[in-house]
Amino acid sequence: MNARDTRFALRHLCAGISLAGCLYGSAALAEEFTFDLPAQPMASALTALARQGQLQILFQEAQLHDLEAPALSGRFTPRQALERLLARSGFELLEAGEGFVVRSASNGVPSAAGERGNALLLGGTSILGQRIDGDSAGRSTLQREDIERQQADNIAALLDTLPGVSASGSPRPGGQTLNIWGMGDVEDVKVILDGAPKGFEKYRQGSVFIEPELIKHIEVDKGPHSTLYGNGGFAGVIRVDTKDPADMLREGRNSGAFVKYGYHSNDRQQIYSGAVFGQTEDRRLDALLYMSGRDGDDIERPDGTRFAYSSNSLGGFLFKSNLRPSEEHLISLSVMQTNSNAWEPFAAKRDDLPAPSAAEIERYGLDGAWKRKLVKRDQDDENYALKWNYTPLDNPLINLTASFAYSQTSQHDKRPEIASAGFAASLGNESWVDYSDRLGELKNESLFSTGLFEHALTVGVQWHAHERDTLMFDRSKVNDATYNHGLYQPYYMPSGEQETRSAFLQDAITLGALTITPALRYDQVITRGEASLAPRYNNPDPRYGHDYRSVSYTGWSPRLGIFWTASENLAFFADFSKTWRAPLIDESYEVQSAVSSVPATSRGLDPERIRGIRLGSIASFDGLLRADDSLQIRTTLFQNRGKDEIFKRTGISCLEQIQTGSGNGICAQPLSNQRNLPGYTIEGVEVESFYDSPRLFGSLSLSYIRGQRDASPRNPWGPRTWIAEIPPRKAVATLGVKVPEADMAFGWTGHFVRRQDRSPTDDDPLASGWSLPKSQGYALHGLFASWQPTQLDGFEARLAVDNLFNREYYPYLGESVSGVGRNIKVSVSQFF
Repeated sequence: MNARDTRFALRHLCAGISLAGCLYGSAALAEEFTFDLPAQPMASALTALARQGQLQILFQEAQLHDLEAPALSGRFTPRQALERLLARSGFELLEAGEGFVVRSASNGVPSAAGERGNALLLGGTSILGQRIDGDSAGRSTLQREDIERQQADNIAALLDTLPGVSASGSPRPGGQTLNIWGMGDVEDVKVILDGAPKGFEKYRQGSVFIEPELIKHIEVDKGPHSTLYGNGGFAGVIRVDTKDPADMLREGRNSGAFVKYGYHSNDRQQIYSGAVFGQTEDRRLDALLYMSGRDGDDIERPDGTRFAYSSNSLGGFLFKSNLRPSEEHLISLSVMQTNSNAWEPFAAKRDDLPAPSAAEIERYGLDGAWKRKLVKRDQDDENYALKWNYTPLDNPLINLTASFAYSQTSQHDKRPEIASAGFAASLGNESWVDYSDRLGELKNESLFSTGLFEHALTVGVQWHAHERDTLMFDRSKVNDATYNHGLYQPYYMPSGEQETRSAFLQDAITLGALTITPALRYDQVITRGEASLAPRYNNPDPRYGHDYRSVSYTGWSPRLGIFWTASENLAFFADFSKTWRAPLIDESYEVQSAVSSVPATSRGLDPERIRGIRLGSIASFDGLLRADDSLQIRTTLFQNRGKDEIFKRTGISCLEQIQTGSGNGICAQPLSNQRNLPGYTIEGVEVESFYDSPRLFGSLSLSYIRGQRDASPRNPWGPRTWIAEIPPRKAVATLGVKVPEADMAFGWTGHFVRRQDRSPTDDDPLASGWSLPKSQGYALHGLFASWQPTQLDGFEARLAVDNLFNREYYPYLGESVSGVGRNIKVSVSQFF
């Protein structure tokens, strides 16, 4: 470490701004000490080790922000103890006088698969994370501070601040879905909560229901470039981590409590949160119980009107515990549940409801007339994850993790008895929809060398079982045996299960400043349909194609990643991936009746395939305007080329129709409900920049995406058309000020969205059924502030204002649904 680096570290350490972990003493470095440290953040572990060993350790806390230290117990010299803590971290130990300096390793030693020594270290606060290497180069990150600053009502609002990520749907509770790089189907955006896959698919409903109060950290890996997840995820993977006991415990405490109250002015929503947490004296066991609830009124638009029946009433809890039987073993358990129960429109992704007529009000009363148009929706969301990790301190070839996760999302809708019959297209008078996922995984990470090359090898196997159970009661069909007297699975939403068996291998090979990561994944997907209870949709005559037999697919997914640290300030990355997905349950087994022109299931579909390319650079600079500031800039270019896109059969069913001008009766029969389209191309560019200093901080991101199909969604032989789900250009800006004298920070946010004037109907006027209304551009401004007074230990107050000027706007992916009016959000919290 040169003299400038040492002075830099010591100055900030003593100022207490961005460096920590120093305890001065005169301990003999060769003397053995007894250490007893739990697994914890690296910065905390180094501070505790310095205290227990009575020695001096210098390091930059910001550089260690994303690193976790293993448990450490036994008698060691200070050097031995530090080397065990820093193993796999990508940092090296430098002896300096009567202490040590921890700095970034310069020899390219890998720390773990996906977190190697060849990395660009970032200072300050950034949604890039604090450490960028080959695995994390394409990720955007929301840290706990980013999440708490927004005080969001749902996870989609949190993610909408990231470039290339957009919220779609409506502001109504449960009405949000996610779009990454122009792809917004549930199968394209994988969401992983504490290791468990999440996803819900139902007509005009949202897809993810995760309470923001329980979230600690979110990572978005954009594009089809993750080896750890297969059979979909073309748009990317969103990994959500909930709060942990270590996040809540105060320094020097083994137990504690937390309470929080929040209020949102727009819908007069009140948010209550509370937690208790603790750990044993030896820190081998810790636990957290966190409870949260929301209760609000109808959401207000900018024009002062309200979304009828949009009140938010949600309750949930999180339980997490970690057991460390020894310094080499860690067992973690996570349990999360949320529940809501309210009168809502069947379609959560909609604007307003048509008001009841005067005749309806006179007959049923005002309350009854409204509720005839609604459903009483009871929604439950559960998530369970169990993980065991074994990391021998003296064997870098073993870092073994076994995990099992289970998640379930269910909705029960019931219309009032006074509602009319005949809601077959919207799941009847009563419906039950249940999605469940079970995921088992075993993987190992090994570190070793072959000559000049350092390897971080990850090998694993997975088993994933996905089930969908659907049932509805259509009161208008009680006397019709062909509809099983009204109790049957919706023909457009069949039940079934999909089982995926997978194996993957990834080797991060590092030579100096260059890391090349070849990877390969194998998936076998078996899809099983469940025959409809209604004979109308389960006709044994082969002429109608009601074939519910299972179908299987197999395939390989290769990937190549390159990461080059050109200098301490500049890195370049490139990813090339090819992967595929099997048809979904509904894509395979959706049917129509025998009298329909397209009655058959779609067991003959080809798997959908994609080739993804991602290129970019990351620049990091320190000391621009002053000695202790930092700036990071990431630029990303991408192209996704899809083939055999699975799409509902509409419009032109076969080439003979075009040649003869006849109806689809001329086509080979029976016609399946789904088919493969030729392909599509989505490409774009993102620029993200982040600045941080002791006084000022800010960020600016820009994203531009365009996408076209090779043909029309209704005519595979037609002209090229724009893809409807491509979001307009977006810029998001933040500018903040830190006032340490007053223990507070405050700032401004801006959200700038261009108009979207491209539509599939530009080239195929008959494709309106697969288009979204064109939209106008808009600019939204917001404010935020936080206050943590030192004289009130553990207290924090926050303020956030969304849509400061109450601008009227209609997000493009919201399908002409109005945005939310001005919303002033406040919260106060206290640790005990």
